[in-house]
Amino acid sequence: MTSVSAAHQQVLDFLTSGDYYSAHQKARTTATRLLAPPRRNAAAAAPPAGDALPYDAKAQQAAELLWDAARKLLEKGQAGSAVDLATMLVHDVWTARGVACGKQERGTNGLTNPARVAKIIQLIALTDRNGVWRKTLTDAIFAWTAKTGSGPAGDVEIHEYLGETLYKELDYDQASLHLLVCPTQDAARTLANVLFDWHKLDPDSSAREASVGRYAARGVLSYLEASFILAARTFLSHFLALTLAAYPSLRVVAFAYPPPNSPLAKSLASPSSGVSTPKGTSSTSSSSSSDELIVTKLASLNFLQLAIQAVQVGVGESVDRVKVGNEMRVQRGAGTKAWQSLVARYERQVQWLRIPEVKEATTAIGEIHFGLRPARQGNPLMDMMASMFGGGGGGGAGAGGPPAIGAGR
Repeated sequence: MTSVSAAHQQVLDFLTSGDYYSAHQKARTTATRLLAPPRRNAAAAAPPAGDALPYDAKAQQAAELLWDAARKLLEKGQAGSAVDLATMLVHDVWTARGVACGKQERGTNGLTNPARVAKIIQLIALTDRNGVWRKTLTDAIFAWTAKTGSGPAGDVEIHEYLGETLYKELDYDQASLHLLVCPTQDAARTLANVLFDWHKLDPDSSAREASVGRYAARGVLSYLEASFILAARTFLSHFLALTLAAYPSLRVVAFAYPPPNSPLAKSLASPSSGVSTPKGTSSTSSSSSSDELIVTKLASLNFLQLAIQAVQVGVGESVDRVKVGNEMRVQRGAGTKAWQSLVARYERQVQWLRIPEVKEATTAIGEIHFGLRPARQGNPLMDMMASMFGGGGGGGAGAGGPPAIGAGR
């Protein structure tokens, strides 16, 4: 058993006796003392502006004390005091010292301690869902992990854990937000379960079957906007399986798409096709040249399958050849034209594809994957001046509201 300092032991004694206030105060003051620079020559001990403080033996001791005290206070139901210590750990120790959310941590005793990510997940698991304490803790965690290089939205593993937890608590909206920033296949499958179960809450039971495509679009378009192509494929495959099991009459026919010997299939199989594999995932599933396209009675589900295929091809500089006179020539930019045609076609068939937040997502996908510039926004002042002097209006697409579908844009 690892020995603890006298101050740490005093905190444990306060906890055992039920004196939670004293335990909290002792942990905080001890950590503050450990983190303080030496009194002598303090100016020389401080790092240059912008540099992280050292994560030395005293800082590691403070981290262990704060985490252990926070964990035990949570076990005793003292969420406020526990989260105060946990956020001190995140802000004053790990963030201030540039400590990343590593998979393992070597303590001052030379032994490998539980990974920081495991420690954080343990604190989140012990924090009650009611009230503001869990959100206070997770906001601090994601700000820290985003700053120390775990990802722009924070550590993916913690997001995935929180998404799974919120799903079990039936908080589908918040669960989906956390899972959408995770490019893993496990997270994509969980998201499919979340959104499919969410669609069951539609108060109009007769409309549930027809509305299922909107829930699928939240996953597919958001993943594509974030360039998580493999996650989008995995999500839709699992979502379709759930949908067709619940509504078997939606299925019309299934066939290999694109046809194995077609130019499009060859383009997908080519290393220069633009098909990218999300970081940290296997490329095995994304390397096949053909998938099964399941034609359904819902145009929205058909569109989402074709959208993934189109994004995999990307601009498609050499997707096909066309006959010009007596010779065959490479058709340039075929992928871009295919995407524009696909969106225009299905916007006529699916009304909600034309609403501003969905249009914003498809426009962003066109810009990211096909180099399509969005339509210029209108300028009311310039339009008025142009009309006064006889010029044409400088109109464009109106600015939409915040996206309900999209990768946090």
